[in-house]
Amino acid sequence: MKRIRQISLAILILIGAAFLMAGSGNSADAPRGFTVVEYWEKWSGREAQQMQQIVDEFNSSIGQRDKIFVRFMSMTDVDQKMLVATAAGVPPDIAGLWDQQVSEFAALDAVEPLDDLARQFGISSDTYLPVFWNGCHYNGHLYGLVSTAGTVALIYNKQMFRAAGLDPDRPPQTLDELDRDAAAIDTVDSSGQIDRAGYVPLAGWYLPLLSYWFGGGIFDAQSGRFTIDSPQTLRAYEWIQSYSRRLGRRALMDFQNSLGAFDSPRNPILAGKLAMQQQGPWMADYIAHLAPAMSQVLVPTSDESKLARRADNYAWGVAAFPSAVAGLKDVSYCSFDVMMIPRGARHPREAFEFMAYVNRQDVAEKLAKMQSKNTQLRKVSREFLANHPNPYIGVYEALAASPNAHGVPPTPIWPEVFKELNDDGQAVALDGADPATVLAASQRRLQAEYDHFMSLQNRRKQLGID
Repeated sequence: MKRIRQISLAILILIGAAFLMAGSGNSADAPRGFTVVEYWEKWSGREAQQMQQIVDEFNSSIGQRDKIFVRFMSMTDVDQKMLVATAAGVPPDIAGLWDQQVSEFAALDAVEPLDDLARQFGISSDTYLPVFWNGCHYNGHLYGLVSTAGTVALIYNKQMFRAAGLDPDRPPQTLDELDRDAAAIDTVDSSGQIDRAGYVPLAGWYLPLLSYWFGGGIFDAQSGRFTIDSPQTLRAYEWIQSYSRRLGRRALMDFQNSLGAFDSPRNPILAGKLAMQQQGPWMADYIAHLAPAMSQVLVPTSDESKLARRADNYAWGVAAFPSAVAGLKDVSYCSFDVMMIPRGARHPREAFEFMAYVNRQDVAEKLAKMQSKNTQLRKVSREFLANHPNPYIGVYEALAASPNAHGVPPTPIWPEVFKELNDDGQAVALDGADPATVLAASQRRLQAEYDHFMSLQNRRKQLGID
C-alpha cells in the first residue's frame, strides 16, 4: 500500500507539473524579474478572450508597476485539474471556478482563506451586494472573489405574447398569472403534441432552487439541516407536476426532447417554441449573436438613441420571475463565477492583487458589459446602466440588490444536492412520482450524506490530516 501511495503521488506531481508547463506556453513569456501568477480559468471561446483582455490590461498597467505577470490559461474540467494539482503540491495561483464550489472546496481545505488579504486591499461587505459577499464565504471566512455575476429573472418573447392576445409590455406579476399566460400561449395539435409552449418548468436550469419563489429554501446553515421536505419545497414540486398534468406527460417529454440547444439558433426562446423561461442576463449576448433581428425590431441597435423607449426595439423582455407568495417580491437566484486561491499557491498576495483589480468598479463594469451581465458591486456607474448591451440590465441589478435575492445554499455537497433535486423534478414531471414521497426520500439521503461528510471532515481535523 505504501508503494501504491508513492506511485500515486508521483503521478499527481507529474500531472500537476504538466498542467503548469502547458499553462506556461499559452501566452507571452513574463518579463525578467517579474512574479508570474498562474491563472487557470474554465471559460473558453469569447469569454476566455474577454478575460484574456482584462489580464493583458492588468499586465500592462498594475502588473508593470508592481512587477507581476498574470499568465492566463483556459481549460476544461478546471475544478478537477485544480484539485489534482493542489494534491500534487503544484497548484495554480488562481482558479476560476463556480459559486457552488466555494463551500465545497473550503470544506475540503483546498483553497486559502482570503480575509486578511481582503482587508489589506480594502475589499469588504461595503464593496459587494450582500448576496454575492455572502456567497463568497463559508463558515464565516472569505474564500473567493467574484469575476462575473449573474441574476435569474423571467425572460419572455414579446412576439409570442402579442400573438396570443397578451400585452407584451405586461409580463406576469404572480405565479397564477404566469400559469394563465402560459396556457393562453400553448399550442397543441390534433394528436396532442405541443407545437409551442408558454412555459415549461423542465426547460429551465433552476428546478432545485424553485423553493425560493415559494417562500422556502433548501438548507439551514445554522442547524446544518436540509429543508427539502418543507411545505414550500413541496408546493414548488407540485407546481412542476401541474404542467405535466395539464399538457400530458408524454407530450411534455416529446416537446422537451424536441427543443434545440441553448447556444444555437434553435434555442427555444429564439426559435419561438417557448415564450417564457428563467434565465440570466447573459441571454442578451446569445440573442445578439444568434438571433440579432430580435434586438433591432425598429432600428439598428446603433440608432437606439433615436427611440423614445429603448425596450421597443426588442422582441424580448425581462422582469422579475413571479413569486407564488402574496407580497413576496423581487425573488431571484444570483449566481457568479468565482476566483479562488488554491491551498499552497506560491504567490497568494500577487494573485489577490489581480483578483482585486478585476473587482475594481471600472474593470468589473467592463467585463460585465462584455459578457452582458450585471455586476457584484454595490455601486455601478450611470454609464454602465445607460450603455449596457443588455437593455434590461437595470432589472437584473435591482433583483441582485433585493432582500429576496438568494445564492447557492452554503453546503459542501451542493453538487450532489443539485443533481438529486433536478432528478426529483424529472421524476415528478415525467414519471408521475408523488412529490411528497420523492422529496422525503431525498431529505433522508442527502441529510445522511451531509452528516457523513461533516463527520469525516471533523475526524480529519482531529487527526491533523491536510
